[in-house]
Amino acid sequence: MITSEMEEFAVFCVCVAGKTADHASKAVKRLLAGCQGSPFGKIMRLHSSGRLPAALRAARTGNYGKLSKALPALAGSGLDLGRCSVPDLESLYGIGPKTARYFVLHTRPGAKVAALDVHALRHLRSLGYDAPRSTPSSRRRYAELEKAFLHEAERQGLSPVEFDLRVWTRYSKSALPSYHGAEAEKMGIRC
Repeated sequence: MITSEMEEFAVFCVCVAGKTADHASKAVKRLLAGCQGSPFGKIMRLHSSGRLPAALRAARTGNYGKLSKALPALAGSGLDLGRCSVPDLESLYGIGPKTARYFVLHTRPGAKVAALDVHALRHLRSLGYDAPRSTPSSRRRYAELEKAFLHEAERQGLSPVEFDLRVWTRYSKSALPSYHGAEAEKMGIRC
């Protein structure tokens, strides 16, 4: 995957928290419109000039306060997006277990992680698991539910990313966003 495409996907992963994938996809496209080169470079230029909060509002990303801190933390981190680990990502402001795993799940072939969003948790509840309605804040509880999700993927003979997409498609009320369809394939994201 080309670095600029991976950077754009990382920005999407941070922006999608608490939003629909379709909304976040469109907002990221607006935020990065006209970007020549590195999306992280554009984020850092906006941040350095003090224009990032206004750009986030113009792009209608939502979560303006959080994103005004999280996106520069990510863009300025120096992480190698092709090799960074879940803990590396979680060490950054605004990136929790779900966001870190979502990025890794969709950028690493064979990744054995689960992004426990509302759809994954709803599916686990439908299978009889005691799963909350929103992503658990306890790392221990997250790990327990992640193990259950990965077990169910294996039980169905699917990779975690295939199972994630199947669950998302089943429970999502919107059409597949650009980051799940042809663009995902173009970006090398294995959905």
